[in-house]
Amino acid sequence: MIKKQKNGKAQGICISAKRLTKPHGQGIIKYRPCEQERCEGMEGFIDMHCHILPGVDDGAKDIDETRQMLRIAYEEGIRCIIATPHHHPRRGKENPKVLRRQAKLLREAAHEIDEHFRIYLGTEIFFGQDVVDKLEARQILTMNGRDYVLVEFSPSDTYAYIRQSLQQLQLSGYQVILAHVERYNCIVKDAELAEQLWEMGIHLQVNADSIIGENGREVKKFVKYLMDSDMLFCVGTDAHSSRHRAPRMKKAAGFVKKKYGEEYMRRIFFSNAKTMLKKLQKNELR
Repeated sequence: MIKKQKNGKAQGICISAKRLTKPHGQGIIKYRPCEQERCEGMEGFIDMHCHILPGVDDGAKDIDETRQMLRIAYEEGIRCIIATPHHHPRRGKENPKVLRRQAKLLREAAHEIDEHFRIYLGTEIFFGQDVVDKLEARQILTMNGRDYVLVEFSPSDTYAYIRQSLQQLQLSGYQVILAHVERYNCIVKDAELAEQLWEMGIHLQVNADSIIGENGREVKKFVKYLMDSDMLFCVGTDAHSSRHRAPRMKKAAGFVKKKYGEEYMRRIFFSNAKTMLKKLQKNELR
């Protein structure tokens, strides 16, 4: 039973579209739907946390591995991926120019499977004291160029450090998604700390395999608490290869649908993540 109404529920439908030139002699004006409209009609899931860019971090090592991951994702019902390469002192921190070039390869590979397979670009940011400056200098990419940032910490970091760091990002104007919240020992052992973060406006993300118990009983219990309390913002695969931590969502989505209903399942596997896909308006800075 869901106890709370989540403040961060995705809302709003993109109603804008690009008008095409009216064909000579025809009375119908055709429209090309914008990116968010394409995702509106999309049947499937959004994987908003995936290390699928080839050769940039500890994820897909090359384009062949990327293609294998894409095939698995598509078979799992994923129709949209936000690629989130690491910005991490040891796991990878390629510059945005390289990431955009590799994202183009990823998009081309996705379209070999289905021309409607949508690909976007973000970053999983390991927090450090220089992160805000790098974000402002656009040396680190946000999620699809929006004001959302996906942030991770060391599993052993203290709650005080995590909270203070997240607040620093919020005060700089970012909407913060805490990556795989179920990995932080201090929060898993005291679930009320997760509620404190949620009340601050932090978006909590979990990995799909944690929902179905593949990361242990304690983690599964913690994730259940988040869903029971309606504090979960979205689900990602955090996939790194086609074998270990592959991009699989179907089993977890089926579990959530059975326990919590289809509407809730769609919210955390699709609708909330969809808010990151809306294009920037001309008067927005990022």
